Amino acid sequence: MCNPYELLKQSQEPSESLKQELREEEINSSIEKKNHRDNRGPLLDAYVDNRLRSDKPITFLGFIDDLRRLWKAAGKRGEIIRKRPLKENSNMPVITFSLKKRTLNEQFKDIKPRFRGTINHPYINGEYVELYGQIFDLLIEFSIYSSSAEEADELVIEFEEFLQLYAGYFKKNGVQEILFFEQGEDDVVEEQRVDTPSRNLLYKMRFEKIIIKLLNDIQQISVEANIHE
Repeated sequence: MCNPYELLKQSQEPSESLKQELREEEINSSIEKKNHRDNRGPLLDAYVDNRLRSDKPITFLGFIDDLRRLWKAAGKRGEIIRKRPLKENSNMPVITFSLKKRTLNEQFKDIKPRFRGTINHPYINGEYVELYGQIFDLLIEFSIYSSSAEEADELVIEFEEFLQLYAGYFKKNGVQEILFFEQGEDDVVEEQRVDTPSRNLLYKMRFEKIIIKLLNDIQQISVEANIHE
């Protein structure tokens, strides 16, 4: 079986000309300001820049796993869990997450998986692997619940600063972008006869979905033919 993470890691290795270019120029998040000698367009520039910054692909749930580990390791207050109804004996404070919306990125407009490149198969000599990708924008809501309004307000600041502090780490681990969008109105949730102050934060994040196509896979073609018959 092919490991998609291993395949994608290989695909992220830049060419020698690009390595030389990056040694000569400062890697800058303002892609439009860079003048490339190979006449790459701005979309490809942005794509290459993001891929070079990333060590591995990651999904939304993979990002949540990393966030949980970092938050706990830092000794922060509150467990990070998927959004669900609160119970009377729920441990406070708590931070919930939920995916509000997932849309195709307006800049790249990958209506269907787009060809990213071909790399050598890591385990089979003479065979190749094609990589296809789609870039999605996700709107993610983090809700902070606490036993007091003051603690909820403190956690909002603490959580925002934490995401800013580790933004570079998340990008290196596959999140292409993470941006604060808005904070909703202060609220008090009444469930199970418990009044709980809550604060809602919306973030926009960008992820790439990678699809791997193995070339010269005669056995797979045969299986598909048999199913068709």
